[in-house]
Amino acid sequence: MRDIPLIAIKKPATTLMLIVTMIVVGLLSLSQMPVALLPNFNIPVATVVTTWPGASPEDMDKLVTRKLEDAVSLVEGIKNFNSFSSQGLSQIVIEFDYGTNSDDKVDLIQTEVNKIRSELPDDINEPVTDKIDIGAETSILVDYIGDDITSLRSTAENLIKPRFQRVKGVGDVTVRGGLEKEVLVELNPYKLDSYNLNAVDIFNIIRQSNINIPIGEVKSGEKSYLVKIEGELENVSQIENVVISNINSKILRLKDVASVTLTNKDQDSFYRVNGQPAVSVMVNKAEDGNIVDIADRIKADIEELSPYLPAKTYLSVGYDASKFINQSINTVKNNAITGLVLASIILFVFLKSFRATSIIALAIPSSIIFTFAFMDMKGISLNVISLMGLSLGVGMLVDNSVVVLDNIYRHYKELKKSPSEAAGEGAREIAMPILASTATTVAVFIPIVLREGIAKEIFSDMSYTISFSLLASLIVALTFVPMISSKILEKEEKHSEDGRLLKKIRIFYMKLLNLTLIHRWKTLLITIILFIISVFIAGTIGGEFMPEQDESQYTIIAELPSGMEISMAERTSQLLEKRVVKEKENDEMLRYSTTGNPSQIAINVELKEKKDRNRDVFAIVDSLRSDLSKIPDIKLNLTTVFRGPQTSERDFQFEIYSSNYLQMESITKKLFVIMQNKRGLVDFKSSIEGGGPQAKIMINRDKAQSYGLRVTEIAQALSYQILGDDPITIKTDNEEVDVTVKLAEEFRNSIDKFLESKIKTPAGISVKIRDVAYLKIQEGSSQVERKNKIRKVTISANLADDFTLKEAQVFMAEEFKKLNPPKTVSYGFGGEGQQLNEAMTDLNIALILSIFIVYFILVSQFESFVLPFIIVGAIPLSVIGVFLGLFITGRKLDIMVMVGIIMLVGIVVNNAIVLIDYINLLRLRGSNMEEALIEAGETRLRPIVMTTLTTVFGMIPLAISRGEGAEMYNGMAIAVIFGLSLSTLLTLIIIPILYSLVENARTKLKRDRN
Repeated sequence: MRDIPLIAIKKPATTLMLIVTMIVVGLLSLSQMPVALLPNFNIPVATVVTTWPGASPEDMDKLVTRKLEDAVSLVEGIKNFNSFSSQGLSQIVIEFDYGTNSDDKVDLIQTEVNKIRSELPDDINEPVTDKIDIGAETSILVDYIGDDITSLRSTAENLIKPRFQRVKGVGDVTVRGGLEKEVLVELNPYKLDSYNLNAVDIFNIIRQSNINIPIGEVKSGEKSYLVKIEGELENVSQIENVVISNINSKILRLKDVASVTLTNKDQDSFYRVNGQPAVSVMVNKAEDGNIVDIADRIKADIEELSPYLPAKTYLSVGYDASKFINQSINTVKNNAITGLVLASIILFVFLKSFRATSIIALAIPSSIIFTFAFMDMKGISLNVISLMGLSLGVGMLVDNSVVVLDNIYRHYKELKKSPSEAAGEGAREIAMPILASTATTVAVFIPIVLREGIAKEIFSDMSYTISFSLLASLIVALTFVPMISSKILEKEEKHSEDGRLLKKIRIFYMKLLNLTLIHRWKTLLITIILFIISVFIAGTIGGEFMPEQDESQYTIIAELPSGMEISMAERTSQLLEKRVVKEKENDEMLRYSTTGNPSQIAINVELKEKKDRNRDVFAIVDSLRSDLSKIPDIKLNLTTVFRGPQTSERDFQFEIYSSNYLQMESITKKLFVIMQNKRGLVDFKSSIEGGGPQAKIMINRDKAQSYGLRVTEIAQALSYQILGDDPITIKTDNEEVDVTVKLAEEFRNSIDKFLESKIKTPAGISVKIRDVAYLKIQEGSSQVERKNKIRKVTISANLADDFTLKEAQVFMAEEFKKLNPPKTVSYGFGGEGQQLNEAMTDLNIALILSIFIVYFILVSQFESFVLPFIIVGAIPLSVIGVFLGLFITGRKLDIMVMVGIIMLVGIVVNNAIVLIDYINLLRLRGSNMEEALIEAGETRLRPIVMTTLTTVFGMIPLAISRGEGAEMYNGMAIAVIFGLSLSTLLTLIIIPILYSLVENARTKLKRDRN
């Protein structure tokens, strides 16, 4: 390693070609790297979804969910599973241990589900097992706007959707809104009864009348023909003339017992854009899709499709993920360039040489470009996290070159060596220290990328990118810098005068160092007090999972009372829209879109870019919340848009568990009242609320059995009559249209009348439903929740008024304990709270392991167990700066800041390494300890100050940036800037003090032994 600079100087052409090759490979890699907002999070989650139309939440839980849970729990590698049973729906969400292959587990789960299928109700839809693709985010949402919502839906399904599906990288394309056509067969139960028929008979007859049967092959002469019977129904006329009975030559057709019409399906949702009717075409990227490329192709398709659309309709891009991605990436790029310029200015101020600065200015881009080659080989995309790593690395990757160049200049100017000799000896002397410092900086990321967990998923790209950039900078510093220095120094004037600023810094430092070496214990005591103060400050800093981001949009979700009609939901949505539009300074708004159904309304509002607004999105949301909360009978949830591994609707989720539901319900109601009265918590929701009246049909099993009827047969008959079903699909006007069979509206909307409907027994006798069942009206749950088979209730809220997620967790945990709940009732956190706890646990372990790895490297470097302890002493010094910086700037402790602290473990020891390595070198050359401490401090002051300032100034743009996506890395950069700055100041003082104390103690110990 020490001889690499000498080889580079002896073979300048080879070295130059090596650097050029690195740059070419890097540029080629950059041109083919995919672009995304965030990395593809490999979070192993699967779902088992089962539908049973008409079933109550309690029935879904008892008859479906619990049995599926028992089957799912047999699969190994499951961390948690949560189940949700609601009206007609059972959903089990399974979280596997990180590092698990979701595809393999999905197959195993489906196998276990298939084994118990016979234990589930016959008339449920088959359970569907699938993995959740976190990377399948919406790339672009296209609005198709016009007045005729029926034709809008038809055009979107048959023209627009197929076109978008052909775009490379597209996963799913979903059309929402508008009205779908259907052939509606409405049965008259009285007429059916008069012919001894029921809904099940009609359903089966229609299905059997719509078949194509291949007969086989017929030969005629030398030709052969494939023969099949064409029996498909093609239009309303054919359907209503289907023969359903032929007794005594009396033909009974479908139209004799039912009305058959081509109509629109009952509207169960609506979609508007800026108040106009519309349908949305949502385009999701595939797991390996490139969002930017997809968005560009979709926008090109819109231009090509526009001339072929019906009159008075048009396509408009409602949401474009690539827009925020490009803005965020450009922000990071600009910050990196600004940091590079600032770092170069710092170098010039200290080196007072254009030639020396130009060497570094050439070394930095070379290192950055070569980093792209490493990233491409590792399969890392250009995303905010990876580019953030590159930006953070800009300040650090200059360090190696600065230390090498400074030592070369010292040999050239002060020791009066020739350019080649100075370049070779200067680089060779410092090679091992910068190798050790690079190793410690890179090593701190090892626990993050090797330990499976959410921290690895989020920060893996950044960790690799920083590591790659530092390795590239090490190569450049040991090859390119000495080689080019040996050529440029020949034309450099030999003067050893430091700049005026550095002279003043040196004089001040030497006085301070001499003073503190005299008062060592007092200095250490002051440092310890500062550390204790920083610990108290840390207690006042709130914690959150990820920084809030202003993405120039927000969403209003209004949950409606149970049982509301779609028309009432529309009127409520229009009221909400008026409040949104009249919001003061509404010139900040670009567009809004409204989606609604009888249970929920969602209004997504897109704002102008941050630079074009007077308020941030959080101020706008807070203002709206106070206005919208006055609207009665709705439950609000106002949220800004966040992309990442988020699993919850609201910011904070508090979960209560118990096998005793009544005890759990009592505790939950008390806690919910407490939550609602806590300042800083808003938009409340409890999972035990929202249940509506349920009409339960209770089967008299004895009577049913006396007629030979099973419960499933009765349930199926009622399902056909009330909900209806689609026995066939026909094609009309090149469009697939469902044929739906159900009772006529006047019968299915009357409880008394559908109890009068009949079901046929195995003996062919028609029996009234009333004869085998009765009706029971009662309040029911909106949803039954379980976690790992234990009943669960969730109360949730959003955060406001700078109330942090950590503060919410502490508050609710304390309030829970104050209620003295029974031992059978426990609590936990879901959503972001669970993720915060998991991530912080992962990062705390990573922090401890990183300190150990750094210590291990230092032991190998110095062949000593004691000296590395002195160097590691620089780590707590950085903590003082971190918490002081967060306190001054008002930042919260999130997982991005935690990674910044872990980075500091590898960064702050570098100055101590360089300092102690030179102290040891001077002592080997014969200096006594006091002389070595003073001279090492004076000699290494300039490279230490320069590397610190280049790192700090390289990160200042990241810390103060207000561009798109800047919130993601502001806190991390602040932590590194304050932590490194204060630790550098204290390192230059404390490390010599610790070194002297340890050496004095060692000398005394030897003397006592002798």
